[in-house]
Amino acid sequence: MSETIAKTLRVLQRAASEHASVCVAYSDGKDSRVVMDLCLRSFKRVTAFYMYFIPGLACVDAALAAAEEKFSRVKSFEGPIRQYPHWVLRKALTTGAYCRALSDDGLPPWKLHDVYAVAAKDSESTLIATGAKATDSTWRRRMMGTWGKNCLYPIGDWNKFQVLGYLRTRGIPLPPSSGKSATGIDLSVPSLLWLHDTYPEDFERLCGVFPFARAVVKRREFFGDEQAA
Repeated sequence: MSETIAKTLRVLQRAASEHASVCVAYSDGKDSRVVMDLCLRSFKRVTAFYMYFIPGLACVDAALAAAEEKFSRVKSFEGPIRQYPHWVLRKALTTGAYCRALSDDGLPPWKLHDVYAVAAKDSESTLIATGAKATDSTWRRRMMGTWGKNCLYPIGDWNKFQVLGYLRTRGIPLPPSSGKSATGIDLSVPSLLWLHDTYPEDFERLCGVFPFARAVVKRREFFGDEQAA
């Protein structure tokens, strides 16, 4: 593990010699916590951004506020953590995920590279660092090679156990889980149920945009936890 960390830090230090700053794609999940810590150890200036499904969720705002307070103690961090619509949000709205589908013509294009481009411009950074790992999925592994030369994957070749080991070694707490191995807020069943049970007011706010998400809760009530998963 120590050699893995040392190798990663060498890569980051080399990147830091070529870029004045880095902007971290921060989700407050375990991978992004590791990437943020690594970047704070390597770059002179670090900014961050978060991609939301629904703006103004209390659970998200509280988590980001806590992260900003913690990171502000590190000289290289420059807050606040900016927030942008998640690139998957547009697809969810136009395909009718837990809502009535909106016209594709009514929404401007919005893809991941668009988020990265806006985040880079707003933060005046030429490098985006993400917590993407090759072990995440086949799709993630394929896409990591197409997201642009200014994308950095500090833990791209790490696995879950190395991530957990780094958190433990650095004394970084695990984030609260929204179900199974997921963290953060999205439209997955575990996430929706976690939000409903833990932050009911935030769940109602989400249902203002995705009203049919309530069906996930009703399905659990009818069939039980195993069928809702």
